[in-house]
Amino acid sequence: MMTHPAMKAYRSVADTSLTGRQADAACFKMLANELETAAASTDPTVRLKALSRHQRLWSMIMKVNALDAGLTPLDERKLFVTLANQAQRYAIKAMLEPDLPLTPLIEIAENVRAGLEAVVSDSEQEFNTDIHL
Repeated sequence: MMTHPAMKAYRSVADTSLTGRQADAACFKMLANELETAAASTDPTVRLKALSRHQRLWSMIMKVNALDAGLTPLDERKLFVTLANQAQRYAIKAMLEPDLPLTPLIEIAENVRAGLEAVVSDSEQEFNTDIHL
């Protein structure tokens, strides 16, 4: 059976596009990498820049989950807000105390990324775009 040209074009774009969760996982991967770089650096501006980005990301996550769009169950939203609050509180301490390790923040970012990638992997197995017209 021949595949319609429009479906071929769609597939070529869909195969290279990120889903929302994949994009979220990529953000957490970049965050973890930046925090690891900051942890290894002796330059305080590198540390503050990484912690500032950390704070902005978690602030966005907190804001999105504080608002009820009806897409995420309440218990999951509460979990994200609590996690964001804890991560932000530790990051503030890390800004004020240059010797405080960034390891807990790196671990949180890596755990969230791993969780998102696991969900993406599970959903990819359930969804198949092999449609022939």
